[in-house]
Amino acid sequence: MSQVDIKRVWKYTTESFLSATPVDLKSGENKVAEYSDFEPNIICVQGLSFNRVDGLIFHADVDGYTDVVKLDNLAAARGLDYEENIKVPSVKRVTMKIYAPSAVSAYQWRHRVTVFKPTVAMKLQLGAKLTGTEPELVEKYGLVQTLRTVTPEPFNLYAGIEEYRTVAVKMTSSGNILRLPVPKGKKIILSGVSVARPTSAASAYLVVNRDGIDNTLNLDLYCLPDLSYEVPLRIIALDKLEINLDVRVSGTYTVRISYGIGRLTLREKVMWIPSDLTPEERREAEEKDLFDKVAAGVS
Repeated sequence: MSQVDIKRVWKYTTESFLSATPVDLKSGENKVAEYSDFEPNIICVQGLSFNRVDGLIFHADVDGYTDVVKLDNLAAARGLDYEENIKVPSVKRVTMKIYAPSAVSAYQWRHRVTVFKPTVAMKLQLGAKLTGTEPELVEKYGLVQTLRTVTPEPFNLYAGIEEYRTVAVKMTSSGNILRLPVPKGKKIILSGVSVARPTSAASAYLVVNRDGIDNTLNLDLYCLPDLSYEVPLRIIALDKLEINLDVRVSGTYTVRISYGIGRLTLREKVMWIPSDLTPEERREAEEKDLFDKVAAGVS
């Protein structure tokens, strides 16, 4: 199967990871990715991309419902240089399958999975069970009444970015593409990647390390979009972001990386690293009711 190890790589809510690994399809039904046991987090499957092969059928079962997503013939897919318009949240399990009429070796596909710790408002929206003091927050902020008139906006993968940078390289051997220590009081967000796609699988891999988590991403260039389209990501670094190219087959490889920089706000510190708050920051957060507002999902 081809999937993201969420439990190992997820660190800060909300982040969006990419799985880009070819799969060998046998004749018949093939389970190509599955996510489960990620509670209390919620995942959202997005960014599905497929090589156009006639006769292949994709479908996804979500939280006990079958064929929540179904593409009846991947010959009609948008292709590897685009994404299908799909957004499916899950609170329990997602299973993705591809039916193949005959075997296909090193089939190219990819998907993006967004992972977030749900706010109380999001739990209400999705019908998830409330725990602990969450019912009190529902009453405190009138969340039931709010959701009767307002639908929470989709999460913006580029939220908090104030400046963008692009790195474009052409390399013939393994090496470092970028290594960025995060300036104090800032955050760096890996926001996109594209490549000159090689003609065969396992030729080269893009490896992302951040904040002490090696291989946060390990992407086969064979499944990534060409330079005409940049696949969106959201991987947050508060300490260090490092991206390397791991070349396995001799050749020339072109890679473009985009990332954003922004101030680390007090609200983000409350969400991501509350143990790092200074006494002054903690007092300000308490005065502004940020701990409960962050948990509830209100401004």
